[in-house]
Amino acid sequence: MRSRAGSFRGRKGPAVFSSCQRKSAGRAAGTASYRARRRFAAPVFLCLFALLCAACGRHEFTGTVFEEARPAAPIRGQNYDGAPFDLAELSGDPVLLFFGYTFCPDICPLTMMELASAQEALEGSAPELAADLKVVFVSVDPQRDSLARLEPYIHAFDPRFFGVRIEDSELEALKRAYGLYTGAAEGNSLDDEYYLLDHTSRIFLIDREGNWRALFSADVTSESLAADLQELLR
Repeated sequence: MRSRAGSFRGRKGPAVFSSCQRKSAGRAAGTASYRARRRFAAPVFLCLFALLCAACGRHEFTGTVFEEARPAAPIRGQNYDGAPFDLAELSGDPVLLFFGYTFCPDICPLTMMELASAQEALEGSAPELAADLKVVFVSVDPQRDSLARLEPYIHAFDPRFFGVRIEDSELEALKRAYGLYTGAAEGNSLDDEYYLLDHTSRIFLIDREGNWRALFSADVTSESLAADLQELLR
């Protein structure tokens, strides 16, 4: 029995040892392959992580940003307090420019509210920018928007804003320069005492150098507007 057991161990021993060798070699090769993959994956992961962080930190603009510098068309008229107004005199300060009319029942007052809210938001987050920023409302209805009507209208939002009236004879040239449309709304006549206007509703950002820098839709929120301004004018 011992002899058989010895023979049994003698016959089976080398086979078992050989199998263990193969398994050990396989594990070693697998470990080496894993380490190689890990060494390769680490820099790839770090690169992807860096790109992801960069993408997360990139500001997405709400407005349309103009990359090419283009001087803003001149605007001359009267401010609501009777003082002469010349857009060129605001050079050195950023300007938010909005065209509307005081009889507007919806878009204009809502936009003016957002402009006032954006100004207030900047006073908390970027006080230096808020101090420099100028907001200019230009009437496209000089027939009815007298200085006496513009004054309380502007004061309802922020008395620091400009409320500009231009002569009716200069309106068409100004509309062409800024790509504006105005006209009597459907069912209205400019000959009536009270009428509504259809008009282009956009906010122009003019930078410190007097160039058009960005364009915003009238329904932009104050939060989005303030964020864009801080990014564009920092």
